[in-house]
Amino acid sequence: MWRFGRPSGTEVLRWRCQGSPRDVCCKLHTRALKKTFNLSLRSDGICGGGVNRHHFSFPAKTTSCYRNTWRELRTSMCYSISGFNPRFFCTYEPVTDPIEIHKQKLTLWFSHLPQEERQFGGCFSPETMHVQPLILERHPDEDRGFGPFKEKTSISTRPSLTVEQLFDANNNGNKARGLNVLLYGAVGTGKSTVVRKIVLDWCAGSVFSQFKLVLPFSCEDLSHLSKPTSLRDLVGRKYMHLRKTPYLSGDYDKAKDVLFIFNGMEKMKLDFRIGSTELCSEPNEALPSGAVVVNLLRKYLLPEASILVTTRLSAVDRVPKKYINRYVQICGFNDPDRQRAYFTSRLLQQNEGKPGKAAEMLIEMLYLNLQRESQLATACFLPSYCWLTCASLHLLHFTDTKSPIRTLTSIYTSFMRLNFGGEVITVDGNVSSQEQQNSLMLYVVRTVGKLAFDGITNKRTSFSAEELEQWVGGKTKTDEELQQLAVFRTDVLDFFLVPRDYHGMDPESGGRRYVFVVPAMQEYLAALYVVLGENKSVLEKLTKEVSEALGQASEDITSLLSIISKIIPFRIFAVFNLLKLFPKLFERVSSHSKGRIANTMAAEMFRSEDSFNEDVLDQVEQSLLGVHGPQPQEETYTRAFELYPIFMGGLLHYGNRRLLDQLGCSIKSHTVSQITRALRKHLINESQKKQPPEELMDLLVLLYEFQNPRLTAEVLQSIKTINLSTVRMTPHKCFVLSTVLSCTSSSFHLNELNLSSCHITPELLQMLWPAFHHTSNLKLCDNYLTDTGISHLLEALSGNHSLQRLCLMHTGLGDRSAQLLAERLGQHEMLQELNVAYNNIGDSAALTLVDACREHPSIHTVHLYLNQLTDVGKQSLYVRGGPRVKEGRRVKVLASVTEGSDISEDWHPILSVIGKNSVSWDRGRVREQLLVFLKDLEWGRKQHQSFWKKMHFRRVESVVRQTLRLLEKSSDTGTGTGIK
Repeated sequence: MWRFGRPSGTEVLRWRCQGSPRDVCCKLHTRALKKTFNLSLRSDGICGGGVNRHHFSFPAKTTSCYRNTWRELRTSMCYSISGFNPRFFCTYEPVTDPIEIHKQKLTLWFSHLPQEERQFGGCFSPETMHVQPLILERHPDEDRGFGPFKEKTSISTRPSLTVEQLFDANNNGNKARGLNVLLYGAVGTGKSTVVRKIVLDWCAGSVFSQFKLVLPFSCEDLSHLSKPTSLRDLVGRKYMHLRKTPYLSGDYDKAKDVLFIFNGMEKMKLDFRIGSTELCSEPNEALPSGAVVVNLLRKYLLPEASILVTTRLSAVDRVPKKYINRYVQICGFNDPDRQRAYFTSRLLQQNEGKPGKAAEMLIEMLYLNLQRESQLATACFLPSYCWLTCASLHLLHFTDTKSPIRTLTSIYTSFMRLNFGGEVITVDGNVSSQEQQNSLMLYVVRTVGKLAFDGITNKRTSFSAEELEQWVGGKTKTDEELQQLAVFRTDVLDFFLVPRDYHGMDPESGGRRYVFVVPAMQEYLAALYVVLGENKSVLEKLTKEVSEALGQASEDITSLLSIISKIIPFRIFAVFNLLKLFPKLFERVSSHSKGRIANTMAAEMFRSEDSFNEDVLDQVEQSLLGVHGPQPQEETYTRAFELYPIFMGGLLHYGNRRLLDQLGCSIKSHTVSQITRALRKHLINESQKKQPPEELMDLLVLLYEFQNPRLTAEVLQSIKTINLSTVRMTPHKCFVLSTVLSCTSSSFHLNELNLSSCHITPELLQMLWPAFHHTSNLKLCDNYLTDTGISHLLEALSGNHSLQRLCLMHTGLGDRSAQLLAERLGQHEMLQELNVAYNNIGDSAALTLVDACREHPSIHTVHLYLNQLTDVGKQSLYVRGGPRVKEGRRVKVLASVTEGSDISEDWHPILSVIGKNSVSWDRGRVREQLLVFLKDLEWGRKQHQSFWKKMHFRRVESVVRQTLRLLEKSSDTGTGTGIK
């Protein structure tokens, strides 16, 4: 919190630096002693006829002091005579007006962004991010029974209000009294954000110019004040510079220029009964903080002052209607245009405010999904879910090597902290003495989290009203529990669940069903429910209760037994020994429970039916951006819950556990150790099996979310091949791969790293540098790398001294890339095979590359087919590939199915590669190359007289013609071709 009324260290340094010329005069006067003598000089300046009279005081004690003072005087005289005034260069003028100081302090305070907001970039600020939510004048009685996700027809008929109109003088019938405005809204609608914007705009002078003083207070802070205090002391305690302000004296009508803001009234106990809260009109009289607020709202205390109160719907009735002049509801973002403005303010604030094409395309896809009236559009009624959407997309698409470590689990945990940080579930502002048990977040886990877990267990995403009643409030007994449940349903339940109508397509009979606002939220809450150990069996619950009871009484039992041991026979002590062993039994049961959590994570992570799904990060992106292209004709009601085990792993990370501890949800380190120990064995066993690329990517994401380098290194030791071919790599996936592989030791090596057809760009290559240090076989086929990318790749590979095979087929390489490869081959002494087929390499560059390969000590094969090679160039390559005279080592150059007038011994692998990739490659270019092959084969066949030679040529020709036919057929039907 800012220390109001005192200069910061930066301000002190600024005064010392900028005020130095001015300090000369100050020092001159402070050095004057009682015994002084005066020197009068006259100086009218250069333009004047004379000089002005100056009086200076000098000390008369010592000669040295006199000389120093005279030196300073001489400098000052030179300035005066030359017309130079050092005061003109003093840039700092101290602010003495308390109101201006107040504005400066408020600006510093409310401009401070929480840690969660800083992930969007350094140029992110409250001014650039704010989008005004919809504000309507509506009485709470009209809003009963409606959740925060209202139909557009219910809010479109009312005119919206601006912040400036909240205290419109036309709405005040009694001009002698200030207005009391109550701003209410559901969780996540943006009440605190609007208050912050109001304060900052008032400090800048753009709103509420009728108020000379704005005093914002947090009701949560006020509720923690234990001692009675007066209004003036309350203000002076928070704002030291306003201790003597006349606006709070109560004299005349000065308070009409004051606006009080009380944010979060639901967290404060207010009692308007006369018998409980006495009347008070004296600003200097000490009262409980709640009584001060009550008397302000009653207009007994500073009746001329205006008041803005924000609260949730459950606390609206705490203030009697007669004390409220105006009810105003904040409705969030009710249309796609407001939502798009919000997304634009965050996602386009990249690269120091310079939006890129990727960000603009992302905004456009997001806007299209919002216009479809999808589930995301419903969620984004609340600005909080807009924040969650932006944070998720920012993680997926704008991660770079300079970014701090962020995980999907940490985003969802931060989302919970932003909305429920430190809250306890209360009734009329009263907080139970057992705050840990009344943690609002823990209440959410035990109710909504239990519902989410039941849905995942039974593979359901929608729930009936009866199921909500069963899991959310089915076991409440006392009046206090019923009251807490009523508050929870009014304020919080609608934040997570929204009704969904299937319009007759619901496969299950019944009425309206409910779904989670964001699908991933169900998996997060279910994972939190499991990790917190809330899904205990009856045995676990019983053993825990008995163990705690015995643990508390263990010392008393021991003392008692030591006393009566002399009276009771020794054999009776066997019963007590069994009781003392019960905590050990509980520990074993608890350990078994943690092992079951690890089993659940592994079972959900490696489900065979999910093997052909897209990787989990792509599933998250599709839930936000929608599926573009052909839509499925029938909606599927069973969904894979692949985020569920990943969230479970992420929640075990210390950073997330620390945030959860602030929310009242504690995960002990001992629990994490037990789960990790059991999980390690499962992950190692599963990683030794061959996994599809998408499932392997999910495993890497799990290890990344876990953020446990030791566990990651142990799991990767059992993985010899990482095949991520066809996985669409994004910046975040590249960062995940590099971060995970960075956990391994320097001796770790992969047999193969396959990143073919992964949409890797030159920019993504820079993020993958650490991943290239650990492989002996690197495949980057079918990625548009270009010459720039090859330059980045070769720099990254300079640290890899075990590379044996490098495949860069169909990567957009040109002559410059071939020359770079030729220059850098000497850095990789173990390289044996180089594949640069299907690129744009010409004759000269190809010959240079082959010459470099001949000089290399270990390269034996170079793939150059499907490049821009002429017949002369192919013949030259064939000759250059011959054995060297001294060493007798031959470099095999694969440039065509023929080698001169003979058939290449590698014709089958060449045609096989072409057949397998003809669907994804440029079919026109492939067809052209196949025709060239036919031409070469026909010419070579005519050069031979042998019958068997001719038959061999015809056999190869038939395979080429078959490949041509299959290529033309696939152009019509969309199917692939293949050569066996």
